[in-house]
Amino acid sequence: MLCVRCQVAEAQPSSVQCALCATYPGHPRTGAEANGAPAVLRSPVALGWATAGLFAAVGLTDLVSAVLDLRLAGLVGRLADGDWAVAEWVGGVEQFTVWTGHFWSLVYFASIVVFLVWFRRSRVNAEVFDPHGHTLRRGWAVGGWFVPFANLWLPRRVAVDTWRACASPADRRGTWLLNLWWVTFVVDTVVGNGASRILRRAEELDEIARAYRYVAYSELFSVVHAVIAVLFVLALTRRQDARAHQPWPPAAPGPLPEVPDAPAPEKV
Repeated sequence: MLCVRCQVAEAQPSSVQCALCATYPGHPRTGAEANGAPAVLRSPVALGWATAGLFAAVGLTDLVSAVLDLRLAGLVGRLADGDWAVAEWVGGVEQFTVWTGHFWSLVYFASIVVFLVWFRRSRVNAEVFDPHGHTLRRGWAVGGWFVPFANLWLPRRVAVDTWRACASPADRRGTWLLNLWWVTFVVDTVVGNGASRILRRAEELDEIARAYRYVAYSELFSVVHAVIAVLFVLALTRRQDARAHQPWPPAAPGPLPEVPDAPAPEKV
C-alpha cells in the first residue's frame, strides 16, 4: 500500500503513511495531494538541445551587438573630437544596431519560454528519481523566477535539488558548473542593467561614447554567460538522460530458489 500523503513510498505496516511522512510531517509532499498529479518521467533531451541552441543564438547576437557598440563608441568619440565627417557612419551603425536589438529580443524571449518548459520538466523528472529530495515544490521551477528579490535564490535552489536528484552512487560530482552558471547569471543581470542605465543618462558626446563601451563590455560578459548556460543545460540534460536509462537503486534480488535436499546415501 502506498503512503496516503506522498503517494510514492510504501506505507508502514502499522500506519497509512511511510516512515518519512510519519517522522517529518512538514517535508515537501510530492504526490498527487501536493501537486495535482504524480510525477511522470519524460525525456528532456529535445527540450535541452532546443534551449541550448537558443542560448547559443542569444550569445552570438550579443557578440554582434558588442562589436557594433564598440564601433559606435569609436565613431561618437570622433564626433566629440570634432570629426563631423563620420556623422553619416554613425547613423548607419545605429540603424544596424536597432535591427540587431530587435532580433535579440525575439531570440531572447523564445529562449526564456523554452528554458522554463525544460527547467520544469527537469524538476518533475528529478521528483521521479528522488521524491523526497526537494526543498521546494515543483511549481517554483517556474514561479520562482518571477518573485522579486527571491528570484536571486529560489531558482538556484530548485536547480541544486534537481541536479543532486539525478546523481547515482558512482557519480558524486559537485555543483561547480551549476554555481558558475548562477553566479554569471546574477552578475550579467546586474552589469547589463547598470550599463543600460548609464547609456540612458548620457548626454554629452564623450559620455555617450563611454556608455557605449560599457554596454559593449556587458554584452561580452553576456556571451560568456551564454556559453556557460549552454554547458549547464547540456550537462543536466545528459545527467537526467543517463539516470533514466540506468535506474538506481536496482531492484532487490528475489528469493533464491529452493533446492531439495539430496537423498541420504543408502546403507550397503
